[in-house]
Amino acid sequence: MYASARMSNLCMLSVALVLLAACNHSSPGLSEEDFSHQGRGVFILCEGNFQAGNSTLSYYDPSTRKVENGVFQRANDRKLGDTGQSITIDRGTAYIAVENSGIIWAIDTETFRVKGQLTAGQTEQHMINPRYVYVSNAEKAYATDLYAPYITIFNPTTLAYRGYISTAQPQAYGYSNTERIVPYGQTLFVNCWCYSRSILVIDTQQEAVTDSIVLSSWQPKAMLLDCHNKLWVLTDGGYGTDGSTSSFSDNVPHLYRIDAATRRIESDEPLDTDEASVEMALNPRGDTLYIINNDLYRMAVTDAHLSVRPFIKAPKDSQGRRHKLYGLNVNPYDGDIYLADAVDYSQAGVVYRYSREGQLVDHFRVGINPSCFAFK
Repeated sequence: MYASARMSNLCMLSVALVLLAACNHSSPGLSEEDFSHQGRGVFILCEGNFQAGNSTLSYYDPSTRKVENGVFQRANDRKLGDTGQSITIDRGTAYIAVENSGIIWAIDTETFRVKGQLTAGQTEQHMINPRYVYVSNAEKAYATDLYAPYITIFNPTTLAYRGYISTAQPQAYGYSNTERIVPYGQTLFVNCWCYSRSILVIDTQQEAVTDSIVLSSWQPKAMLLDCHNKLWVLTDGGYGTDGSTSSFSDNVPHLYRIDAATRRIESDEPLDTDEASVEMALNPRGDTLYIINNDLYRMAVTDAHLSVRPFIKAPKDSQGRRHKLYGLNVNPYDGDIYLADAVDYSQAGVVYRYSREGQLVDHFRVGINPSCFAFK
C-alpha cells in the first residue's frame, strides 16, 4: 500500500533535512514563461514521489479542454519542491503546501508567478511539514502539520508568520499530526490523521483547542461540512507499521456523520477494505457526497447508508487490475467531478472529468501522483 510505505519513510526524516530542502527553492533563473489565464480554471497538484523533488502543478481550462503541465516551474524557473500536499485558492492567490520541503508557496492564479512564501525556518519550529492551508480572512490563515503539535498562524497577504496554536497532540511513531480544517461559526474542526482517532475543536476567539471528538476508527483522513451543518468524516482505518495490516488497527475505513452544533456522532458506517486511498467531496449545493473507496460512490447526505453500487468504476489495466483513484473534487461552478488516477504511483497520472450525471467529459495526462484539485 503506497500510503503505508510513504508513512514509514517519513518517520525517518529529520527536521534538518526538511529545512535544507526548503532552502533549495529560492534561486529563480531568467527563462520564466509568461502566462495570463483569466476566467475559470482548474489547478491540479501532483505530489510526485517522496524525496524525489518532482512535485508539479498543472492547469486545465474546462471551456477549451486545454491542459498545461509543469506551470509552476515554467512560470517561475524553479521547482515546486518535494511532495506537494494541498492547494487552496483565496482572492486570486493559490496557496500550495509542499510538505517535505517545509514550504507554503503563494502564487497568482492568473500568471502562476510566486507572490510570496512561508518556510519552516521562518516559524520558530512551529511549522515543519505543512499539510493544509485554511484562509480565514485577508489577515489570518492557518496551516496544519505532519509532525509539529502546532497549527501555524500566518498573514495570507504578506506571508508573515503570526503565531501558533498548540494542539498538545501526543506523539505517535514520530507524528503529532493535524490535517484538514473545516470552519463552523467561530469554531474550527481539525482532523488528526496519523495514528490518531481525534477531531480537534478550536475556538478562534481564544486561538486554542477547547474540545475534541474521539472516533471508533483510526486515521480520519477527509472531512466536510454539508448544507445541514453535518460534519462528515472519512477514515482510512489505519494500517500496519511493519508493512502488514495486523500491527496497527484493522485497515477498514469508516464514514461518520457528526452534528456540528452538538458534536454528537449520529452515524458510523464501516466501508469496504481500502485498497488504495479514500477521499471525499461535496456537490455545489452541499447535499450530495462523493466518496472514493476503491471506486467512486455517491450518496445524498440524507441517505442512511452508502450505496453498494459504484457511481463510477475505477479504470482497469490490460491485466484487469484496478487503477488507483487517488484524488477527488467537484467543481463548485458546474458540478463536474474530477478524479485523479495515480495509475502505478510512478508514471504520469491521469485526470478524468465527469459530468454530474457520471458521463465522461474529458481525460488527460498530468504529473506523477495527482491528488488535489482547486478551482478558480
